[in-house]
Amino acid sequence: MKRGPKPETPSTKLDRGTFQKVRDGLKTEIIVPGEPPLQPEYLTPKAIEVWQEVLPRVMAAGVSEVDSALLARYCSLEAEVRVAFKDPEGDLPSAAYLTVLRQYEELLRIAGPKSRVGVGSPNGAKPENRFAKRGAANRS
Repeated sequence: MKRGPKPETPSTKLDRGTFQKVRDGLKTEIIVPGEPPLQPEYLTPKAIEVWQEVLPRVMAAGVSEVDSALLARYCSLEAEVRVAFKDPEGDLPSAAYLTVLRQYEELLRIAGPKSRVGVGSPNGAKPENRFAKRGAANRS
């Protein structure tokens, strides 16, 4: 049996006028708030600088209030790594710090093009189907 299309959310069906209470009335929809992340009070001044710097980028990537703690951890770690790189006599940060920093960037979708795979193309166009040229053979 082939898989069918994924079920649509009740709000989508309400907007379209196809909502049926019998089928869709028991479904629960999780709504994620779209408000900007809240800056916690415990951030250091250096981490606040990083917060102000990356906030527009993470907002454009779709980060919201529910990701505030993750963004705060990222900013704190990024501030510490920057201090370590700027200190000419100090030790460089360990690979573990840099790995965790990269993982946070991927979770926040600010690590580069690969971290935004599946988010959609920036101009809103659908991606090209790379298998379109392999269509079924002409049968005569």
